[in-house]
Amino acid sequence: MTDAPSAFTTKLASLNGSAQSIETLSHWCIFHRKNARTLAGTWDERLRAAASKQKLPFLYLASDIVQKSRKKGPEWADALVGYMPDACKHAVEHGDGTTTEKVKKLLRVWGERQCFPGASTESWLDGASDGGGGSTAVAAKVAAPAATSAAPVAKKNKNDLAEVPALSGDNAALAKLLVKMENAERDVAAASERFDADVREELLDETNVENAEDPVGMLRAVQCCESAIVFKRNAVDTMTETLDALEKKLRAALARVEAARESQSGVNMGELTQMMIKALKARKKASKRNADFIVRQIASEAGDAPLPEPVDFDADADNYDPSDAPDEYHPPDESNKRPRR
Repeated sequence: MTDAPSAFTTKLASLNGSAQSIETLSHWCIFHRKNARTLAGTWDERLRAAASKQKLPFLYLASDIVQKSRKKGPEWADALVGYMPDACKHAVEHGDGTTTEKVKKLLRVWGERQCFPGASTESWLDGASDGGGGSTAVAAKVAAPAATSAAPVAKKNKNDLAEVPALSGDNAALAKLLVKMENAERDVAAASERFDADVREELLDETNVENAEDPVGMLRAVQCCESAIVFKRNAVDTMTETLDALEKKLRAALARVEAARESQSGVNMGELTQMMIKALKARKKASKRNADFIVRQIASEAGDAPLPEPVDFDADADNYDPSDAPDEYHPPDESNKRPRR
């Protein structure tokens, strides 16, 4: 429908955060899913032009469209995925203090339900500034499962992970960048695969486009081509930014390593070993002296106490009374004992 973009622009102007407004427009978009590529560009353009309080409803609309249209086809997911990372950052950076948490919740839902297959939604807010006035980067990782195309995680040894202390400062920042690099690598791999599948030289030739026998099919192919290019460009940009930041942190970490090594260079290990041997000998002698001191102290404290009387085991020999013994020995009665056979 040639009027779909202009009609969509008009409808977006009246979009608000109510469920009725979002679901009504979502239904209209799903009905026009064949124009998803064109409408996705309009959606992104109007999102950036919208007032701060209107940006979040745009993301809610996209979420509703993608989730409800999955059974009908991947048109909307494919059309929006190239715009979503920058759109989410834009909404956070231009929203209020509550926008960040709401967008992170959306990203969790999209990751758990795999609304955008092959995309690492948990990294879409990396590097975004909080619109609430804070300058701290939103680096908290959104809890979402890894993309289906991700490599299987190696089995970890429990002993290796036992009692790992929480990182802070430069160490925490470095760890977050390493996680971000892994996510960026997956995104680049997914984007490259999609790029190889959808981007063809003939689709970039205007002459071929004008002379196409199937204009509808050609339009779809060109839109897929454009989306794949945008998707790969965003993925590569994110990877480049991540690698630059990671390189900076690694250089700083290497400088710390070199400084620590230099501070240890003046330590004489042989001298420390000899000192350790002397300390062991001194401790052994001190332990012996301490034991002798305790023995002498006990002996001195017990010197004034009377000693116990010795036991005379023969003292009662003269007091023996024979009457205490039986007159004669009486063997046990064995009359009732059964004879052996």
